[in-house]
Amino acid sequence: MTCPVCRARFRGSAECSRCGADLTMVMTLAASAWKLRQAARRALESGEYRRARELAVRAQEYCATPQGRDLEGLAGWLAAHAGTPVAALTVQ
Repeated sequence: MTCPVCRARFRGSAECSRCGADLTMVMTLAASAWKLRQAARRALESGEYRRARELAVRAQEYCATPQGRDLEGLAGWLAAHAGTPVAALTVQ
């Protein structure tokens, strides 16, 4: 994650070490995205694939990450193929 003002690397502080920008909102969004991804993982574990995808999409809107993109893709694929017999699924 980087500072939205000067693009300095985030160092875990509420203030940017380079430009002094207040990063409280950035930290809040990142934490909210993490919580949404955790909820999406729990939804996947309980078979709620559409809900998992909705949560993963919201998380990506808050703070996009490569792992979040993968979670969204997996949840979307599972939602689209829920109820399909395994024998009917093909790898593309």
